[in-house]
Amino acid sequence: MGAEEARAAGDVDAPPKLSSRFSTRTFSLDVSLDGSDGSRLPISIEEVCDVPKSLRKQAAVLAGNDGIALLTTRTGVWQGGRRLAAADGTTAVDGADTATLRVRLLPRPSWGEDEDGGKVPTFVARRIVITD
Repeated sequence: MGAEEARAAGDVDAPPKLSSRFSTRTFSLDVSLDGSDGSRLPISIEEVCDVPKSLRKQAAVLAGNDGIALLTTRTGVWQGGRRLAAADGTTAVDGADTATLRVRLLPRPSWGEDEDGGKVPTFVARRIVITD
């Protein structure tokens, strides 16, 4: 089931429904970026990768949604095959258009809000590979 079908089945503005088991996994997201806001990185989720077959339907619901990636001191930023120093990584992420993120989904009560005050999936970013 694709993102469009999932949205057709329910409220378009409602946050995606994901099982608690989904929060225990680390997986990858292909995302579009539009600058960072301190340690919060607003993202548009293009594709969800590296999820087990049993969670693929839930992963498909994330594609096409907005989210937030939280950057920590442990988040590694890579560009052009090399890891960037902390200050360079922050600058590179702020100017990037697309990236692949290695993330873990936070439990639903910990999700952040978008500019309209709606809950959006929030992830802890472990690794960011800038692709453009």
